[in-house]
Amino acid sequence: MNKPLLSLAAAIALATAGQAQAAESCPTTLRFADTGIEGTEELQRAFQEFVDEVESRLGVEVEFFPVGNRTTAINALRFEQVDIVLAGPSEYVLMAERVEGIQPISAIVRPEYYSVFIAPTDSDIESLEDLRGKHVAMKDHGSTTGHIMPSYMLHQAGLDIDRDLQITLLDGARMQALASGEVDAVGTGVRDFAPFAAQHEEGAYRIIERGQDMPGDPMVAGPHIAADCVAEIQEAFMADPDGLLQAILAPGERDKYVGAEMVYVDDSEYDMVRESYSLLGLND
Repeated sequence: MNKPLLSLAAAIALATAGQAQAAESCPTTLRFADTGIEGTEELQRAFQEFVDEVESRLGVEVEFFPVGNRTTAINALRFEQVDIVLAGPSEYVLMAERVEGIQPISAIVRPEYYSVFIAPTDSDIESLEDLRGKHVAMKDHGSTTGHIMPSYMLHQAGLDIDRDLQITLLDGARMQALASGEVDAVGTGVRDFAPFAAQHEEGAYRIIERGQDMPGDPMVAGPHIAADCVAEIQEAFMADPDGLLQAILAPGERDKYVGAEMVYVDDSEYDMVRESYSLLGLND
């Protein structure tokens, strides 16, 4: 009878000791940001359960620090105003270039996260080469799957994106421009295709080219955070990555992570984003 109780007590003691150790190597408070969320209330609504889970695993407090965009996030990391940032692949590339010593913790790999080109089925467009001389709509400047990667795909196909075709950034109007015939094709994220196709006659539009799967959305720690602390955070995250993802999904604010997987960061997987940034002159 006493042995199971002793084993349970030992397990609790070990867990408590682990949390104490993490608290010793980390600041007593970690400040967390998501580059896609501007306000504190929205950040709290989307990530409160995630923060609760992190606090439980690490034994430290976690505060919300809204940044809203990549520039603010980069400056906040540079001036040690934020400790952990959840970013997209593009933001990560810029952070790594502009803030020396950022430390990846883990990455969330989304399903259906790649770029496609969409064209009317009854058009003469069957490949990217057929876009030569055509008018193509994309999303907004700097959008990973709606601008950067479609431009990279065109470049890889041998097209000069400044001379061989006309590209217009139309953001939310891009799909309507395709439907109305204002543009010949659209380069965008694959998740835009199904809802758009459902609004029109079956088979009226098709995907003519699919891009590479994008690397995950990384969580990075600032260079001011001790390496031992980053190792503790990484160990705590990857000990039960599914539990952490469920905490992110629970509020229903981040459906893009449904079916996602948390993995260790492989920096080389972001090289295609770096190449596309160089192509577009976005890293100047």
